[in-house]
Amino acid sequence: MTKTIADPPPEPAPDAESRSSLVDHVHAAWWREHHATLSEFVAVPSVSPAFDSAWAAHGALVATVEQVASWLIERADLPGVTAQVLRLDGRTPLLIAEIPAYAPGNGADTQDPPVLVYGHLDVQPAGGGWSAADPFRPVLRESTLYGRGTGDDKYVPVAVVSALEALRAKGRAHPRVVLLMETSEESSSVDLPAHLDAHGELLGHPELIVCLDTFVPDAETLWHSSSMRGIIVADLSVAVARQGMHSGMAGGVAPSSFRLMRSLLDRIESSETGICLLPELHAEVPAGHRDALLRQVRRAGGISAGLPLLPGVRPQATGPADQLIAQSWSPSVAYVGVDGMPPTDAAGSVLRESTTVRLSIRLPPTIRAAKAAETLRTVLEADPPSGAAVRVDVHGAEDGWSATVPDGLRSLLDEAAAAGYGGPAAECGGGATVPPLGILARRFPEATVIPLGIVTPASNPHGPDENIDLNAAVRLTSALATLLANQVKQ
Repeated sequence: MTKTIADPPPEPAPDAESRSSLVDHVHAAWWREHHATLSEFVAVPSVSPAFDSAWAAHGALVATVEQVASWLIERADLPGVTAQVLRLDGRTPLLIAEIPAYAPGNGADTQDPPVLVYGHLDVQPAGGGWSAADPFRPVLRESTLYGRGTGDDKYVPVAVVSALEALRAKGRAHPRVVLLMETSEESSSVDLPAHLDAHGELLGHPELIVCLDTFVPDAETLWHSSSMRGIIVADLSVAVARQGMHSGMAGGVAPSSFRLMRSLLDRIESSETGICLLPELHAEVPAGHRDALLRQVRRAGGISAGLPLLPGVRPQATGPADQLIAQSWSPSVAYVGVDGMPPTDAAGSVLRESTTVRLSIRLPPTIRAAKAAETLRTVLEADPPSGAAVRVDVHGAEDGWSATVPDGLRSLLDEAAAAGYGGPAAECGGGATVPPLGILARRFPEATVIPLGIVTPASNPHGPDENIDLNAAVRLTSALATLLANQVKQ
């Protein structure tokens, strides 16, 4: 049965793991109110600036931060909350909200370091293939809410507010919380450093940073990421002529830009195995991270089972451990866009003048992205095949991130996981790139950064039918509430 935000669902009974009073409160809030709030946020098509050069004129990025700020002030049950929409010339907007510390009965010390919670409100373009008519009009099916940005990453303010409301309702203290929501993350957080330079004092001096923007293997465990890969985004262009030529007249004489493109791509990736051929882009997996990946294998298995591969399609890496290493600590090349090629129903018998391919290359967490990008440019532009005009334009090069969790905080994560998930927390590697992790870690070197998330392979972020499971949202929100409660200074 399908419902829209105008037709809220009946509230189901909590499952066995949702019996604590805190989880009960979170569960009721998500099903009675917060799923509808998230739907309102998703309905704003706040496409990231890398995919919308006219974002300022369209106004959706400003609208989404103003919408969340208004909701925090007018509808969140958190007395004393403040929310500021911050603007810089030529930059995407930023939201910084502060929720004062709370302690029942005797007030709270507002001078303690805050906990900083990070998320973002910009989204990838909708793309095609959705089962719903409009990716920005959320649809609820059973317990799953579908829409662009549901899990990546507009749920974050809802989860934070729900966690803090539950703590206050149950008479539990929480620390001062600063919520940071940017609008350029899907564009490699290009504007976040400038905002931190201009407005960093509003964030205080956090000792703990919780980043709610990571992928997790499944929704039944509180996973915290220990590493995320870096990324290079670059366009490789091959031009052979001033204009297209009749393929019957020029074919066999003039070189094909597509064939030359193929030969260039063979320099960086094996077409047989998919392995990146540039040794400078590879790195050894540190022993501690390798051990964590092996623990992840024992708990969650490999990667391929959660991917929507067609029957008979074999994954490049076969063993579960090999798949996890390939996903989180190996370079990989994806071809995410092509220019110069018309759609098949409009393709004439023409030898085209040029071909451009957009490359999205994931890097091991410890590889410096800028140096890797220069290696890529050197390898592809050297000795152009057939004397063609070959050019590499790098649009972004972002470092990865890796860290270990202090033992004391590891025990607190286990306690949070027990509250929300009924079991211990677990560590995982991450295959995606989350630039704010490195940006915030460099800005606050004394802080511990904990990446948590709700997006599983079934959530399909960036793809059609992106979704969030409300029961998973309840688990993560309950764990977050417990983690925040345990940050109160005694």
